[in-house]
Amino acid sequence: MPEFIVDNQIIHYAIRGIEETKLKTPLLMLHGNGEDMHLFDAIVPHIEDTKHNVLMDSRCHGESHPAEGGSIHLSYSVMADDAIALMDSLGYKEYDIVGYSDGAIIALIMARKTYAVRKIIAIGVNANPDGLTPAAIRHIKADYRKAKRKKDERNMDLARLMLEEPNITLADLSRIVAEVTILLGKKDPFIDRKHSEAIADALPHCSHMLIDGAGHGIPTTHPRAVIDCIRTLL
Repeated sequence: MPEFIVDNQIIHYAIRGIEETKLKTPLLMLHGNGEDMHLFDAIVPHIEDTKHNVLMDSRCHGESHPAEGGSIHLSYSVMADDAIALMDSLGYKEYDIVGYSDGAIIALIMARKTYAVRKIIAIGVNANPDGLTPAAIRHIKADYRKAKRKKDERNMDLARLMLEEPNITLADLSRIVAEVTILLGKKDPFIDRKHSEAIADALPHCSHMLIDGAGHGIPTTHPRAVIDCIRTLL
């Protein structure tokens, strides 16, 4: 698997699908908290015939890890910088993003930082911790306490990240020019629906879609919904 080094971090990535990028806009796929690029294993084989896909493990996730002197401390802004740097290094002047959960947060931040982001499919996204349900907060705090007892610094930081970030304001959202489609499971136990709809309202070019029967893990439980959106919208 190829690797890219940025900010003392070794970022592993993969390129799948068609080679031609002049006629088809490249697609970057970003996984969620504590996951890796294999989150999209049920999706990528169905879009390889039409899309040039870039998958990456975010810093301190999957096979990505700090180089000597690199930090394990995470922030969504820094992970967005990593992804932008990777896409720049690959020579892509414009690209689309499918982001899930934390990956969707990163996608929105990327769109604030660079006009190279053309379209986004954001799955189960929140703009700040207040967008999480009380059940989600309890779950994350329990994970933090468990990691702390085990002195597991990485998982402590993964939980801390969700409790403290992101801090994307409505004004930030209003300045995003990329076209965004938000997917939210009708039964999502973690993201408050009104919060999700408020994000869509604040974005200048956004549609909001509810996925019947889905909870939070749409890419694995309802991959066909994601595949159809990619084929239709990107």
